Amino acid sequence: MDNSVQDKIDRHTRFWNREDTGRPLVSVTVAGDFFFSRHYQSARHLLQPGTVITPEMLDVDAFMADYERMFLESLDVEQDGFWVATPFTGMPWMEAMLGCEIVAMENSFVSRPTGATIESQTEVRLQHDDPWLEKFLEFTRALTALSAGRFPVGEPIMRGPSDMLGALLGQEAMVYAILQQPDKCRALLHQLTDAFLEVMRRHNELIEDFHGGRSMGFYNVWTPGRCIWYQEDLSALLSPTLFRQMLRPCGEVICRGYDYTAIHLHPSSFFIVDGLLQMDGLQAIEVNKDVGGPSVSEMMGVLQNIVERKNLILWGDFDEEDLASIREQLPTGGVYLHLVADSVSRANRLIRIVSGHH
Repeated sequence: MDNSVQDKIDRHTRFWNREDTGRPLVSVTVAGDFFFSRHYQSARHLLQPGTVITPEMLDVDAFMADYERMFLESLDVEQDGFWVATPFTGMPWMEAMLGCEIVAMENSFVSRPTGATIESQTEVRLQHDDPWLEKFLEFTRALTALSAGRFPVGEPIMRGPSDMLGALLGQEAMVYAILQQPDKCRALLHQLTDAFLEVMRRHNELIEDFHGGRSMGFYNVWTPGRCIWYQEDLSALLSPTLFRQMLRPCGEVICRGYDYTAIHLHPSSFFIVDGLLQMDGLQAIEVNKDVGGPSVSEMMGVLQNIVERKNLILWGDFDEEDLASIREQLPTGGVYLHLVADSVSRANRLIRIVSGHH
Protein backbone atom coordinates (compact mmCIF):
# COMPACT_ATOMS: atom_id res chain seq x y z
CA MET A 1 0.00 0.00 0.00
CA ASP A 2 1.51 3.33 -1.07
CA ASN A 3 1.27 5.62 1.91
CA SER A 4 2.62 8.91 0.54
CA VAL A 5 0.61 11.90 1.71
CA GLN A 6 -0.46 12.87 -1.80
CA ASP A 7 -1.63 9.33 -2.54
CA LYS A 8 -3.71 9.35 0.64
CA ILE A 9 -5.23 12.70 -0.29
CA ASP A 10 -6.02 11.45 -3.79
CA ARG A 11 -7.69 8.31 -2.43
CA HIS A 12 -9.82 10.33 -0.04
CA THR A 13 -10.85 12.71 -2.81
CA ARG A 14 -11.92 9.77 -4.95
CA PHE A 15 -13.83 8.33 -2.00
CA TRP A 16 -15.83 11.54 -1.55
CA ASN A 17 -16.44 11.73 -5.29
CA ARG A 18 -17.80 8.15 -5.09
CA GLU A 19 -15.24 7.02 -7.66
CA ASP A 20 -13.81 3.52 -7.78
CA THR A 21 -10.91 3.24 -5.32
CA GLY A 22 -10.25 -0.46 -6.05
CA ARG A 23 -11.01 -1.41 -2.44
CA PRO A 24 -12.48 0.28 0.62
CA LEU A 25 -10.30 2.94 2.21
CA VAL A 26 -9.04 2.07 5.69
CA SER A 27 -8.14 3.94 8.85
CA VAL A 28 -7.42 2.47 12.27
CA THR A 29 -7.70 3.07 15.98
CA VAL A 30 -5.30 0.89 17.96
CA ALA A 31 -7.13 0.09 21.18
CA GLY A 32 -7.73 -2.93 23.35
CA ASP A 33 -11.37 -2.07 24.00
CA PHE A 34 -14.05 0.56 23.36
CA PHE A 35 -13.57 2.30 26.73
CA PHE A 36 -11.64 5.15 25.15
CA SER A 37 -11.37 7.22 28.33
CA ARG A 38 -9.03 4.57 29.75
CA HIS A 39 -6.62 4.88 26.84
CA TYR A 40 -5.43 8.26 28.13
CA GLN A 41 -3.03 7.70 31.03
CA SER A 42 -3.64 11.31 32.07
CA ALA A 43 -7.35 10.61 32.65
CA ARG A 44 -7.09 7.37 34.59
CA HIS A 45 -6.82 9.01 38.00
CA LEU A 46 -10.21 10.66 37.34
CA LEU A 47 -11.99 7.34 36.74
CA GLN A 48 -13.08 6.95 40.35
CA PRO A 49 -16.77 5.89 40.36
CA GLY A 50 -19.04 8.61 41.68
CA THR A 51 -16.51 11.44 41.43
CA VAL A 52 -18.07 14.65 40.11
CA ILE A 53 -15.79 16.03 37.37
CA THR A 54 -15.23 19.75 36.95
CA PRO A 55 -13.33 21.40 34.08
CA GLU A 56 -10.34 22.45 36.18
CA MET A 57 -9.68 18.77 36.93
CA LEU A 58 -8.63 18.25 33.30
CA ASP A 59 -4.96 19.20 32.93
CA VAL A 60 -4.67 19.77 29.19
CA ASP A 61 -0.87 19.90 29.19
CA ALA A 62 -0.72 16.51 30.92
CA PHE A 63 -2.76 14.96 28.10
CA MET A 64 -0.25 15.92 25.41
CA ALA A 65 2.02 12.94 26.07
CA ASP A 66 -0.92 10.61 25.41
CA TYR A 67 -1.67 12.31 22.10
CA GLU A 68 1.97 12.17 21.03
CA ARG A 69 2.11 8.46 21.88
CA MET A 70 -1.06 7.74 19.88
CA PHE A 71 0.19 9.72 16.90
CA LEU A 72 3.56 7.94 16.82
CA GLU A 73 1.85 4.55 17.13
CA SER A 74 -0.40 5.42 14.17
CA LEU A 75 2.65 5.86 11.94
CA ASP A 76 3.33 2.12 12.21
CA VAL A 77 -0.07 1.29 10.68
CA GLU A 78 -0.23 0.95 6.88
CA GLN A 79 -3.47 2.90 6.59
CA ASP A 80 -5.09 5.35 4.20
CA GLY A 81 -6.27 7.65 6.96
CA PHE A 82 -4.38 10.30 8.88
CA TRP A 83 -4.55 10.05 12.66
CA VAL A 84 -6.72 12.92 13.95
CA ALA A 85 -6.27 14.53 17.37
CA THR A 86 -9.52 15.55 19.09
CA PRO A 87 -10.38 17.17 22.41
CA PHE A 88 -10.52 14.36 24.99
CA THR A 89 -12.98 11.91 23.48
CA GLY A 90 -14.10 10.45 26.80
CA MET A 91 -15.81 13.60 28.05
CA PRO A 92 -19.55 14.31 27.41
CA TRP A 93 -18.69 17.82 26.26
CA MET A 94 -22.04 19.10 25.07
CA GLU A 95 -23.89 17.82 28.11
CA ALA A 96 -21.35 19.52 30.37
CA MET A 97 -21.63 22.82 28.50
CA LEU A 98 -25.42 22.66 28.85
CA GLY A 99 -25.27 22.35 32.63
CA CYS A 100 -25.38 18.59 33.25
CA GLU A 101 -23.27 17.24 36.10
CA ILE A 102 -20.46 14.98 34.85
CA VAL A 103 -19.70 11.90 36.93
CA ALA A 104 -16.90 9.35 36.64
CA MET A 105 -17.61 5.66 36.24
CA GLU A 106 -15.03 2.89 36.37
CA ASN A 107 -14.35 3.07 32.62
CA SER A 108 -16.01 6.25 31.36
CA PHE A 109 -17.65 9.56 32.20
CA VAL A 110 -21.41 10.09 32.10
CA SER A 111 -23.79 13.01 32.53
CA ARG A 112 -26.74 13.31 34.87
CA PRO A 113 -30.01 15.01 33.88
CA THR A 114 -30.32 18.54 35.20
CA GLY A 115 -33.61 17.85 36.99
CA ALA A 116 -35.51 20.08 34.57
CA THR A 117 -38.86 18.93 33.18
CA ILE A 118 -40.33 19.90 29.83
CA GLU A 119 -42.53 22.35 31.75
CA SER A 120 -39.64 23.97 33.65
CA GLN A 121 -37.00 23.83 30.92
CA THR A 122 -36.42 27.35 29.65
CA GLU A 123 -34.66 28.43 26.49
CA VAL A 124 -31.33 26.68 25.98
CA ARG A 125 -28.47 29.01 25.19
CA LEU A 126 -24.74 28.30 25.18
CA GLN A 127 -22.81 30.65 27.48
CA HIS A 128 -19.80 31.98 25.56
CA ASP A 129 -17.61 31.98 28.67
CA ASP A 130 -18.81 28.60 29.96
CA PRO A 131 -15.88 26.87 31.75
CA TRP A 132 -16.49 23.59 29.92
CA LEU A 133 -16.50 25.35 26.56
CA GLU A 134 -13.26 27.11 27.51
CA LYS A 135 -11.70 23.75 28.47
CA PHE A 136 -12.80 22.24 25.15
CA LEU A 137 -11.21 25.11 23.25
CA GLU A 138 -8.08 24.87 25.41
CA PHE A 139 -7.70 21.28 24.16
CA THR A 140 -8.20 22.48 20.58
CA ARG A 141 -5.49 25.14 20.90
CA ALA A 142 -3.02 22.79 22.57
CA LEU A 143 -3.54 20.06 19.97
CA THR A 144 -3.13 22.51 17.11
CA ALA A 145 0.20 23.61 18.64
CA LEU A 146 1.29 20.00 19.28
CA SER A 147 0.50 19.04 15.70
CA ALA A 148 2.79 21.63 14.09
CA GLY A 149 1.39 20.40 10.79
CA ARG A 150 2.13 16.71 11.49
CA PHE A 151 -1.49 15.59 11.90
CA PRO A 152 -4.97 17.12 11.62
CA VAL A 153 -7.09 18.24 14.55
CA GLY A 154 -10.80 17.48 14.40
CA GLU A 155 -14.11 17.02 16.16
CA PRO A 156 -14.47 14.39 18.91
CA ILE A 157 -17.62 12.47 19.74
CA MET A 158 -20.29 15.11 20.33
CA ARG A 159 -24.02 14.71 20.89
CA GLY A 160 -26.87 15.29 18.49
CA PRO A 161 -30.00 17.31 19.32
CA SER A 162 -32.02 14.33 20.57
CA ASP A 163 -29.08 13.13 22.69
CA MET A 164 -28.71 16.58 24.26
CA LEU A 165 -32.43 16.87 25.00
CA GLY A 166 -32.39 13.39 26.53
CA ALA A 167 -29.39 14.38 28.64
CA LEU A 168 -31.18 17.45 30.00
CA LEU A 169 -34.56 15.84 30.73
CA GLY A 170 -33.73 12.15 31.01
CA GLN A 171 -34.31 9.77 28.12
CA GLU A 172 -37.74 8.44 29.08
CA ALA A 173 -38.95 11.94 29.95
CA MET A 174 -37.72 13.17 26.57
CA VAL A 175 -39.92 10.65 24.72
CA TYR A 176 -43.03 11.70 26.67
CA ALA A 177 -42.16 15.37 26.19
CA ILE A 178 -41.88 14.98 22.41
CA LEU A 179 -45.27 13.26 22.31
CA GLN A 180 -47.03 15.65 24.72
CA GLN A 181 -45.38 19.01 23.91
CA PRO A 182 -44.02 18.69 20.38
CA ASP A 183 -43.89 22.43 19.69
CA LYS A 184 -41.80 23.20 22.77
CA CYS A 185 -39.55 20.20 22.07
CA ARG A 186 -39.09 21.29 18.47
CA ALA A 187 -37.96 24.73 19.65
CA LEU A 188 -35.59 23.21 22.22
CA LEU A 189 -34.11 20.83 19.65
CA HIS A 190 -33.32 23.75 17.35
CA GLN A 191 -31.76 25.69 20.24
CA LEU A 192 -29.60 22.66 21.05
CA THR A 193 -28.64 22.41 17.38
CA ASP A 194 -27.54 26.04 17.47
CA ALA A 195 -25.47 25.39 20.60
CA PHE A 196 -23.67 22.46 18.95
CA LEU A 197 -23.00 24.49 15.81
CA GLU A 198 -21.61 27.37 17.87
CA VAL A 199 -19.17 25.01 19.61
CA MET A 200 -18.10 23.63 16.24
CA ARG A 201 -17.72 27.14 14.80
CA ARG A 202 -15.38 28.20 17.60
CA HIS A 203 -13.48 24.90 17.40
CA ASN A 204 -13.02 25.22 13.63
CA GLU A 205 -11.72 28.78 13.96
CA LEU A 206 -8.80 27.45 15.99
CA ILE A 207 -7.71 24.49 13.88
CA GLU A 208 -5.65 24.63 10.72
CA ASP A 209 -6.10 23.03 7.33
CA PHE A 210 -4.19 19.81 6.79
CA HIS A 211 -2.90 19.50 3.21
CA GLY A 212 -5.68 21.70 1.97
CA GLY A 213 -8.53 20.03 3.83
CA ARG A 214 -9.98 19.08 7.19
CA SER A 215 -10.63 15.74 8.91
CA MET A 216 -13.50 14.04 10.68
CA GLY A 217 -12.19 13.17 14.12
CA PHE A 218 -12.81 9.70 15.59
CA TYR A 219 -13.15 8.24 12.07
CA ASN A 220 -9.93 9.77 10.69
CA VAL A 221 -11.53 10.57 7.34
CA TRP A 222 -9.84 13.45 5.49
CA THR A 223 -12.11 15.79 3.53
CA PRO A 224 -11.20 18.30 0.77
CA GLY A 225 -13.16 21.05 2.58
CA ARG A 226 -15.00 22.00 5.78
CA CYS A 227 -16.54 19.00 7.50
CA ILE A 228 -18.84 18.05 10.34
CA TRP A 229 -20.35 14.86 11.69
CA TYR A 230 -23.12 14.37 14.21
CA GLN A 231 -25.23 11.70 15.80
CA GLU A 232 -28.82 11.08 16.86
CA ASP A 233 -28.44 8.00 19.04
CA LEU A 234 -31.73 8.64 20.86
CA SER A 235 -33.56 8.45 17.56
CA ALA A 236 -33.69 4.75 18.50
CA LEU A 237 -36.40 5.66 21.05
CA LEU A 238 -38.62 7.38 18.50
CA SER A 239 -40.37 6.39 15.26
CA PRO A 240 -39.70 7.14 11.59
CA THR A 241 -42.46 9.77 11.67
CA LEU A 242 -41.10 11.50 14.78
CA PHE A 243 -37.58 11.44 13.30
CA ARG A 244 -38.85 13.10 10.15
CA GLN A 245 -40.87 15.71 12.04
CA MET A 246 -38.53 16.50 14.95
CA LEU A 247 -34.94 15.50 14.16
CA ARG A 248 -34.40 15.57 10.42
CA PRO A 249 -34.88 19.38 10.24
CA CYS A 250 -32.09 19.76 12.82
CA GLY A 251 -29.81 17.55 10.76
CA GLU A 252 -30.50 19.62 7.68
CA VAL A 253 -29.47 22.75 9.58
CA ILE A 254 -26.25 21.05 10.77
CA CYS A 255 -25.30 19.96 7.25
CA ARG A 256 -26.12 23.28 5.60
CA GLY A 257 -22.92 25.12 6.52
CA TYR A 258 -20.42 22.38 5.68
CA ASP A 259 -18.98 20.88 2.50
CA TYR A 260 -18.61 17.31 3.81
CA THR A 261 -21.07 15.84 6.27
CA ALA A 262 -21.74 12.53 8.00
CA ILE A 263 -24.07 11.08 10.60
CA HIS A 264 -23.12 8.33 13.04
CA LEU A 265 -25.63 5.47 13.24
CA HIS A 266 -26.19 2.36 15.31
CA PRO A 267 -28.16 -0.63 13.96
CA SER A 268 -30.88 0.16 16.51
CA SER A 269 -31.65 3.28 14.42
CA PHE A 270 -31.68 1.62 11.00
CA PHE A 271 -35.36 2.54 10.65
CA ILE A 272 -34.32 6.16 9.98
CA VAL A 273 -32.04 5.25 7.05
CA ASP A 274 -34.68 6.00 4.42
CA GLY A 275 -35.14 9.47 5.90
CA LEU A 276 -31.38 10.05 5.96
CA LEU A 277 -31.04 9.03 2.31
CA GLN A 278 -33.48 11.82 1.41
CA MET A 279 -31.26 14.50 3.02
CA ASP A 280 -29.49 16.20 0.13
CA GLY A 281 -26.95 17.91 2.38
CA LEU A 282 -25.81 14.66 4.00
CA GLN A 283 -22.89 13.04 2.16
CA ALA A 284 -22.08 10.02 4.32
CA ILE A 285 -23.68 7.63 6.77
CA GLU A 286 -21.38 5.99 9.31
CA VAL A 287 -22.56 2.64 10.70
CA ASN A 288 -21.18 1.06 13.87
CA LYS A 289 -20.62 -2.64 14.16
CA ASP A 290 -21.72 -2.78 17.78
CA VAL A 291 -20.45 -5.23 20.38
CA GLY A 292 -23.15 -7.87 20.64
CA GLY A 293 -24.93 -6.36 17.62
CA PRO A 294 -25.51 -7.73 14.12
CA SER A 295 -22.59 -8.88 11.99
CA VAL A 296 -21.68 -7.18 8.74
CA SER A 297 -23.45 -9.99 6.85
CA GLU A 298 -26.62 -9.40 8.86
CA MET A 299 -26.46 -5.66 8.12
CA MET A 300 -25.55 -6.10 4.46
CA GLY A 301 -28.95 -5.26 2.97
CA VAL A 302 -29.00 -1.90 4.78
CA LEU A 303 -25.35 -1.20 3.91
CA GLN A 304 -25.99 -1.87 0.22
CA ASN A 305 -29.00 0.42 0.33
CA ILE A 306 -26.91 3.19 1.88
CA VAL A 307 -23.99 2.98 -0.55
CA GLU A 308 -26.30 3.21 -3.55
CA ARG A 309 -27.07 6.82 -2.52
CA LYS A 310 -24.48 7.98 0.01
CA ASN A 311 -20.91 7.37 1.03
CA LEU A 312 -20.63 4.63 3.64
CA ILE A 313 -18.26 4.60 6.62
CA LEU A 314 -18.10 1.40 8.68
CA TRP A 315 -16.59 1.47 12.18
CA GLY A 316 -15.81 -1.32 14.58
CA ASP A 317 -13.88 -4.43 15.55
CA PHE A 318 -14.12 -6.35 12.29
CA ASP A 319 -13.11 -9.98 11.92
CA GLU A 320 -12.01 -11.82 8.81
CA GLU A 321 -15.57 -12.94 8.04
CA ASP A 322 -16.80 -9.34 8.16
CA LEU A 323 -14.05 -8.20 5.80
CA ALA A 324 -14.81 -11.04 3.38
CA SER A 325 -18.48 -9.96 3.29
CA ILE A 326 -17.43 -6.38 2.58
CA ARG A 327 -15.09 -7.39 -0.24
CA GLU A 328 -17.66 -9.69 -1.83
CA GLN A 329 -20.88 -7.70 -1.42
CA LEU A 330 -20.06 -3.99 -1.36
CA PRO A 331 -18.78 -1.86 -4.26
CA THR A 332 -15.19 -0.61 -4.42
CA GLY A 333 -16.19 3.03 -4.46
CA GLY A 334 -17.69 5.17 -1.69
CA VAL A 335 -16.83 2.73 1.12
CA TYR A 336 -14.53 3.53 4.04
CA LEU A 337 -13.60 1.21 6.92
CA HIS A 338 -12.42 2.36 10.32
CA LEU A 339 -10.94 -0.64 12.11
CA VAL A 340 -10.55 -0.88 15.87
CA ALA A 341 -7.67 -3.30 16.46
CA ASP A 342 -5.93 -4.30 19.67
CA SER A 343 -2.41 -4.04 18.21
CA VAL A 344 -0.50 -2.54 15.31
CA SER A 345 0.26 -6.03 13.98
CA ARG A 346 -3.42 -7.03 13.93
CA ALA A 347 -4.32 -3.71 12.32
CA ASN A 348 -1.82 -4.28 9.52
CA ARG A 349 -2.98 -7.89 9.05
CA LEU A 350 -6.59 -6.76 8.66
CA ILE A 351 -5.55 -4.03 6.22
CA ARG A 352 -3.76 -6.63 4.09
CA ILE A 353 -7.00 -8.64 4.01
CA VAL A 354 -8.94 -5.55 2.85
CA SER A 355 -6.26 -4.97 0.21
CA GLY A 356 -6.44 -8.57 -0.98
CA HIS A 357 -2.79 -9.21 -0.09
CA HIS A 358 -3.24 -11.76 2.69
